[in-house]
Amino acid sequence: MKISTTVAQDLDTWQEEQALDAACCRLLANKIVLAHILQGCLPEYEHCSIPELLPCLEGTPEICSAPVDQDALNPGRIRGENTADKSITEGNVNFDILFSARTPNGRDSRQIFINVESQNDWDPGYPLLKRAFYYCGRLLSRQKGIVFQNSDYQKLQKVYSLWVCLDPPKSKQNTLTAFHMKEENLVGNAKYDKMDYDMVSMMLICLGQPDHRQEDIIHLLSVLLSTEMDPDVKKEILEREYDIPMTIEMKREAETMCGIGHAIARKNLEKGIEQGLEKGRLEEREANIIAMLKEKVPMATISRITHYSLDQIQKLGKLHGVL
Repeated sequence: MKISTTVAQDLDTWQEEQALDAACCRLLANKIVLAHILQGCLPEYEHCSIPELLPCLEGTPEICSAPVDQDALNPGRIRGENTADKSITEGNVNFDILFSARTPNGRDSRQIFINVESQNDWDPGYPLLKRAFYYCGRLLSRQKGIVFQNSDYQKLQKVYSLWVCLDPPKSKQNTLTAFHMKEENLVGNAKYDKMDYDMVSMMLICLGQPDHRQEDIIHLLSVLLSTEMDPDVKKEILEREYDIPMTIEMKREAETMCGIGHAIARKNLEKGIEQGLEKGRLEEREANIIAMLKEKVPMATISRITHYSLDQIQKLGKLHGVL
C-alpha cells in the first residue's frame, strides 16, 4: 500500500522522535547523572556529595524493560527495578526510568522509589501534572506485595515522579517546580509526623538553552540533552564542571540525539516552508475566485476552472461581500 507523502513524513518524524526519547532515557539512566538529579532536586540528598550519594542508588536503573504483574503477590521481586507497571484492573503504565535509592541517614535510612520521565511534548492533550500524579499513585499501589504484605502500611515508602521537560514554553524554561503534600490545620493546632503523610512528590524540570545563568541541575541537563550542542563540547562541559566522565556509550547517545535533532529540525523547516507555499497558493486561488465573481463570471464556470464546489464559491463570495 502506498502511503501519502505527508503521512509518510509524519511517520518518519514520529519514529525519529521515539528514537530521540530513547536516547534521552539512556543518557539520563546513567547512575552518575541520576545522582546529580537526586542531589539537585530531592531535599533528602541536597547535602550529599556525589561520591556519598552514588552508593545510595540500589541496583541498576531500568529503562522501559521488565513487566510487573501488580495483581500477583510476589514478595521475591526485585524492588525498584521494574519499569512496566501492569495491572488487570488499572491498565498498563510504562515508566521511562524507575529505580530506588536509600536515604543516607544511618540507622534511620529508608527507601525511596523514583521515576524519571523524559518529556519532549509539553502539550500532549492533557496536563502533565495529572499524569505525574497518576504515576505516583501507581508507584504507591505497586508496593503492596513488593515492599509490604497484607495491612503493613507502615512500610509504605515515599515516591517521586520527576519530569524532565525538553521543550517547555518560554515562560516555563529554566525552572524547577515541586508539588507535594503538606498538612493544613483547619481547626485547632494538631501536629503529625511528616514522614507519615509526605509520601508523594512530583517535579517539573523545565530546561532551556544551555547557559551559565541557570541553576546547576538545569544547566547540567540542558547540556546533556541538547540536540544542538556538539558532543565534544558536551563532553568538555560535563567533565570540567560536573566531573561526569563522558563514556563511549554516552558520547554515542549524544551524537544520536544531535543527528536526530538536526533531522527533525530540518523536516520541520521544510514542512513549514511547504505549508507557507500552500497557504500562498490557496490565497491566490481564492483571490482569483473573488475577482471572477466581481466580473460576473458564472459560478458554474468558476467551479469548472478552480475545482471549487458551487457551495464553496458561494460562501467565499458572501464572506467577501460580492454576493
